[in-house]
Amino acid sequence: MKKTTFYISFIVFILTFLSCNYFKKPEKLPKTEQYEKLIGKWKVTHSNFLPFEHPSFCEKMELNSIFEFDEYGILRVYENEKTKLNCNDYQKFWIDGNELIAFEYDVGFPYEILKLTSDSLIIKSEIVPAYLFKGENIKTVKDLEGDDIKFIRENGIIITLKKQKNVG
Repeated sequence: MKKTTFYISFIVFILTFLSCNYFKKPEKLPKTEQYEKLIGKWKVTHSNFLPFEHPSFCEKMELNSIFEFDEYGILRVYENEKTKLNCNDYQKFWIDGNELIAFEYDVGFPYEILKLTSDSLIIKSEIVPAYLFKGENIKTVKDLEGDDIKFIRENGIIITLKKQKNVG
């Protein structure tokens, strides 16, 4: 009886998994002015704090990092323009009001859109890079208010990107 119950549960699980949209080709984003401007490759040209972090695996992003937004809502982030492999895991993105949301697994990472034109993107992140919490620098709760962390909490990290032309 236990084996039968196990097999039935297993079959139900497999059918549920296969019926989900995991294997469905993603749909294209709506053709709005904001998405039309955003789709493409963008290079980081300035930031008020370096290195910054793009969650969850792009820990130390610098100038010349690349953010690539495709028409299916997929975001790929590269440490620099010469890197062939993206540093982030499978991430989707969308625009919600004045926020650009990067979504991975079950967590969203918001960026405030300060400016979006056909060739310029300025976003603001409130994310304090994880590397600031590592190592011997953090011994007490007071250490969590170091100058860098305080700067980010007061100002955010403002990232300026320029759209790349004719990239393949």
